[in-house]
Amino acid sequence: MIFGSTEVVEDFMEIPSPEASLVEGGHLAARTRAQVAPVLVQVWRGPHPDLGTVAFDGSAYLPDGSLFVLDVERLTVFSRKCGAPGSHRLTVRMDEVAEAARIDLVLDGGENMMELSKLDAYPLSAIAGVSAPLAPADILNLIFADFDRPKARLVNAVDLIIRESVADTSQRAAVRRSARVRQIIEWMRWAFPSVGLSELNRIGGVIDREVAGIADGCDGEHAVRISEKSLKGLI
Repeated sequence: MIFGSTEVVEDFMEIPSPEASLVEGGHLAARTRAQVAPVLVQVWRGPHPDLGTVAFDGSAYLPDGSLFVLDVERLTVFSRKCGAPGSHRLTVRMDEVAEAARIDLVLDGGENMMELSKLDAYPLSAIAGVSAPLAPADILNLIFADFDRPKARLVNAVDLIIRESVADTSQRAAVRRSARVRQIIEWMRWAFPSVGLSELNRIGGVIDREVAGIADGCDGEHAVRISEKSLKGLI
């Protein structure tokens, strides 16, 4: 895979390489597995899962603020506006160097790490590239950024919603809680594609009502109970 600016690809530097750098109009390339299965390329701004090997961490010059990704045969081409024109920090993570099936391209990542899970029995990958405290909606998006370990993801999501709900005494508490539950349902639509929307909405309604009835939710037991009940019959 080749990535860099939207300028014409005249040459590229393969990574990992100590000489690799992105200058104006420059491009990098990462070796992926042969054409036996798809390669997942994800573009992140800042916070991202702490997964894989960092194959590159340096400066990327994007004249129009867009990141360009394509395969070496130019069968697949992708361009995404990622910020203002100019230099951006680019971090490239690969699951397997020289035979990648997953490549994470991170723009403007911070220096700090954050644990997604507050429950030791349901660990999730940490989040890297954090530069400022994240809002609950952003944390939920990171919890639901993948579909492995569905129970751990749901337990941590429900635990976050319970903690926020218990502490929220504003008039918009119910609206905010329902919006968070909606994030769960939208993740479930991808995680369990054979389950109809009406059934998932029913599950969401149960989660919403049960969370609303919790007055103290700091031990994680409520989250585990609600999650197990919600996942019954789905996995």
